Amino acid sequence: MNISFFLKPKIEVSYLFDDCPVRQALDDMMKSGFTAIPVIDHNGRYIGTIGEGDFLRLLLRKTPEQLEKMTVGEVERRVRHRSVSIDAKMEDMVDLVTAQNFVPVADGRGMFIGIVTRHDVIKHLRDTCRAEKN
Repeated sequence: MNISFFLKPKIEVSYLFDDCPVRQALDDMMKSGFTAIPVIDHNGRYIGTIGEGDFLRLLLRKTPEQLEKMTVGEVERRVRHRSVSIDAKMEDMVDLVTAQNFVPVADGRGMFIGIVTRHDVIKHLRDTCRAEKN
């Protein structure tokens, strides 16, 4: 099954721009309650995902003065979360969601259009297994 049926569109998803100041990004992440957030550029292209661990490592390595000057795009990320194309199949998502809570989705031009959550992938697989039993 195509992932477009499970897509949470960009308008419903928290994301950060790569030129967002680190302090603002930390505030946004705390308010959202999420542990990771997609990062895009101002053209709408997916850049990567930044997580709590990335911010923690940054806070431990940088002075407050350095942090004030940094943007999200400058933060070193430990894990490179891959995005998938909108025409990907749900069955292809299993490996990706074992390593991340959501999978960023891009259109044919590489523009970020939303996410598919781990919850939705697992629910789809559960429903598929139940259907095969019956």
